[in-house]
Amino acid sequence: MNTKKLLLGTSALVAAAVVSAPSFAGSVGSEDSMSVTLGGEMRFQVVAVDQDVSAGNGRGYGFSVDETEIFVEASNTADNGMMYGVSIELNAGGGDGTNADEVWAFIDSPVWGRVEMGDQDDATDRMFVEGDNILVGRAGPDGDAADYIGFGTGRAISATGNTQTGDATKVIYFTPRFGGFQLGASLTPDTGEVSGQPATLDTDNDGDFENVIGLGANWEGKFDDVSVVLSLTGEFGDSETASGANTEGDLETIAVGGIVTFGAFGLGAGYVDFADFGLTQAAINAGADAGAYWSVGGSYKSGPYGVSLNYFQSSVSNAAGSGGDTDVDLISLDVAYTLAPGWDLSGTLYLADAVNINATAANVNQDATAFIITNQFNF
Repeated sequence: MNTKKLLLGTSALVAAAVVSAPSFAGSVGSEDSMSVTLGGEMRFQVVAVDQDVSAGNGRGYGFSVDETEIFVEASNTADNGMMYGVSIELNAGGGDGTNADEVWAFIDSPVWGRVEMGDQDDATDRMFVEGDNILVGRAGPDGDAADYIGFGTGRAISATGNTQTGDATKVIYFTPRFGGFQLGASLTPDTGEVSGQPATLDTDNDGDFENVIGLGANWEGKFDDVSVVLSLTGEFGDSETASGANTEGDLETIAVGGIVTFGAFGLGAGYVDFADFGLTQAAINAGADAGAYWSVGGSYKSGPYGVSLNYFQSSVSNAAGSGGDTDVDLISLDVAYTLAPGWDLSGTLYLADAVNINATAANVNQDATAFIITNQFNF
């Protein structure tokens, strides 16, 4: 009922990469066969929203095909026990601007760990845990609030996340888990580079970030019926400006979080600080920063049912004369039910209160309520 994947070890990485769908064996790229899995997902949403600032979005309701993807997974195991394979996620929505989402290969060994190569989320994202990991349905602030609620033209933070590299081309490494601990690292040469283009095509002076290193560590333990996961991650990179000079705020994101589960109950919390990334030196000197957020949530799951409640709060400091900070408070209530194999129904209620959303001397504030019903079909 929660679409956010949790990294718990190299074996769990393999399991998370395999789509729950019928498997077919076939020739993949050579005469040697791999085990091939074909699957996908499609989400259809119905939304009703009431918000104070609604220019261009005054209808108050809508339908949306929120996501449509096809997954192709292929893997095999060598004679020495090492696993290897590829994963491809294809966009299938009519409005998708690119054909592919994630395209990457992996090599996995129980002795020395796991390497992933290609367009994939980095180590910081994969090893970070927070409330999203125990929430149900669309996972509260990890879901769709910003798709339907207007958070202005400023720099409001309205969703969880601790990375800026997305699915840019990178190399990732995870150690095996020892004594509950696991480490991860990733290198992204350029956040604007994706598969299908040469490494020199995306320039190093176009406002992206380069030489991005992602680092992560988490620990998992169990005490009787209580399971605990704690994480610490950091992402560091250089800014690219139009002149190629390093005159903007670098990427220096730090995140801490944890989750606790006991029986049908779960609790989770996280904090992320984005430092000064992407800001001009003039803005930094005038008191601006890239902001930070924290969130805390709880859930209850029983069989096909689930319910969760989360509170999210963010604050961004603006330059002097911009009307003060831009703050967002977001409460989310999610309920979820598995109607049948491959068919999940969920409902999300968002209550949002945002201050100075346009970062202007004359504050523009947003007060909004949104209710979203999501049908998710997994095949």
